[in-house]
Formats: sequence, structure tokens, C-alpha cells
Amino acid sequence: MSLSIILDTDFLSAFLKVGRLFLVKDFYQVEFLLVPPAVHRELSATSLNEDLAKLSWVQVKAPSPGWDLSSPSEFLLLGAGEQQAIALARQSDQALVLSNDNSARGLAQRLGVQAIDIPGFLLACKISGFLGREALHELIRDLQEKDRYGFRKEVLDRLLS
Repeated sequence: MSLSIILDTDFLSAFLKVGRLFLVKDFYQVEFLLVPPAVHRELSATSLNEDLAKLSWVQVKAPSPGWDLSSPSEFLLLGAGEQQAIALARQSDQALVLSNDNSARGLAQRLGVQAIDIPGFLLACKISGFLGREALHELIRDLQEKDRYGFRKEVLDRLLS
């Protein structure tokens, strides 16, 4: 079974805005990136829908019928996209949820689902040598300018050192 990469709205929209979603696919060496229906609905209401529609390697996939997110109650505090992303990941042998939502990532990890945010992804790209210093610097700048993504100083220092 191969790794399933499941994107939440915030992560997906950030990489669509900077035109580099392909980096996620290439870094994890997967054929497809998965997007839950709730995430797709959220993005379809934005100007990013046209960009997303052009990417045949991004697939909408719903959790299997009967998925139960009522327990633990923390699920009820998450948005539909986060709920579906975690549920979809729990139904896979190997999955990684990419989300910037701290609560969603924390709950996913407590449930045994791997989850990382943008800084975590960028750090993995740096450590592995997938992205060099200049490419990483340019990507960070684009995320800040085009997505208004805010990096904490210590995170930036670690990424750019």
C-alpha cells in the first residue's frame, strides 16, 4: 500500500496560490494528492477553483460511508474539511494529512494519524535536500506575499539557516 497524501483547505490553497502544489506530489513521490469533498467545496467557491480543476493528479475522495467522527468530541470543534481529512486518513494503511490547523493536527496525531503543517513540510524538504536554500527562500517569500502566511522568527531561522 502506498502513502496517501491528504490535503486540508489551508495547505492546499497556500500551495495553489504560489503555483507549487506539484512540490508536494513530487516530494512524497505519489501519483495523486487526495482532497476530501468538504475541502473541494470550500475551494470551489474561490478563484483557486480554476487552478485546481487543471490538476488531474488531485483527486476528490470521500471517507467511506459510516465514518464516525462524533468521538472524540474534539472532532465536533473542527471544520468539515479537517474532519473528512482525518477520517480519510484513518481509513488508510499509510496516510499523511497536510494541514495548518493546530487543533486538527493535534487530534490527528493523538488518533495515530501523521499530520504536518507548512513549516514541517518545508523543513522536510530542506533536510532531505529536495529544496535548496535559494528555492526554499523563494517559496517562503511567495507564501508570505501571495498567501500572507506568517512564519514565526524561530521557524524562519531554522528553515533558512
